[in-house]
Amino acid sequence: MFKKVMSKLTQSIWSMAAILIVMIVAGPEIIISMELMALVEVLGASTFVIAYFSGLLLYFEKPLNFIKKFESHSYLFIPTKAQFKEMPSLIIHAIPERIFTIVFLGFYTVACVIPISLSI
Repeated sequence: MFKKVMSKLTQSIWSMAAILIVMIVAGPEIIISMELMALVEVLGASTFVIAYFSGLLLYFEKPLNFIKKFESHSYLFIPTKAQFKEMPSLIIHAIPERIFTIVFLGFYTVACVIPISLSI
């Protein structure tokens, strides 16, 4: 029993000695590396999500600029939350006029053409 305790004690002494030697040789860099690891653990997921979100914003930047330029002559008005609470019917003005018209006419045309093509 005593030999078992003594062997465990000597193993732990050697482990502690190895850790102390590494800390003495590495100096303050070991503390800095531990802080950086904690920082990566905390900020890792949020930085990953921000990187993907900024990539999506860059990917959709050209189409959004085209839509803004295309809808610049219509009455596209996006009200604030307070304005919505005061007057809910303002939601109609948040619909992009030209795009909505093109999509509506496109669906209407397809709906008119499909029954004709199915009967032939």
